[in-house]
Amino acid sequence: METNELQRILEAYDAKLDSSIQLNKEALKRIQLEKSEKKTRIILIYRGIELLFFGIVVLFLGNYVVSHWSHTHLAISGSIVGVFALIALTGSIGQVALLQQIDFSKPLVDIRKKIELVNSHNLLFIKLIFLSAPIWWAYALVALDVFLGFDLYPHLDQDFVLRYLVFNAVIIVPVSWLFNKLSYKNMHIDWVRKTIGFLSGTKTGKAMEFLNEIEEFEH
Repeated sequence: METNELQRILEAYDAKLDSSIQLNKEALKRIQLEKSEKKTRIILIYRGIELLFFGIVVLFLGNYVVSHWSHTHLAISGSIVGVFALIALTGSIGQVALLQQIDFSKPLVDIRKKIELVNSHNLLFIKLIFLSAPIWWAYALVALDVFLGFDLYPHLDQDFVLRYLVFNAVIIVPVSWLFNKLSYKNMHIDWVRKTIGFLSGTKTGKAMEFLNEIEEFEH
């Protein structure tokens, strides 16, 4: 067999091999996208239920505040809890909107960025817990009144209440600072990365790291 003929055979074989590899890559990519699309639909259902839940909570607390307007401490407590429920509701609405924006025909980076934004949703609730720390008493007063019909406030010593309010007013500043620090933009800070990973889990931590990498790449 002549050298030129052998060369043509090898080139034809290489072309077929490259074509086969490319087809396999495209098939694998298509399968992965289909799996991601299926998972996205499932998450959308969960976020829809979450949105409905917080919507009901916000409406209930709004009615609670109106019904207890003559009891200032309960009205204020209900309003505080209502604000946090409204923040959670807003976050859920944003998640549903984000999930509906995911277009699996777009570049993978764009798809992945939106998916990781969805995966980082748990961090919102972690941050709300931190932000709720100075006013946790509002949750206690509302919960006792709603579930047990017991108004705790008249039974508290007024000096204790005053000291407690002063103490919680003081910790608002460090808690707010921590709230702002827990962001994917600060994943390069060791304690932020470890705190997010510890409180919200590995999946959320990895999502935040990816978002940080994308942020740095885009800038």
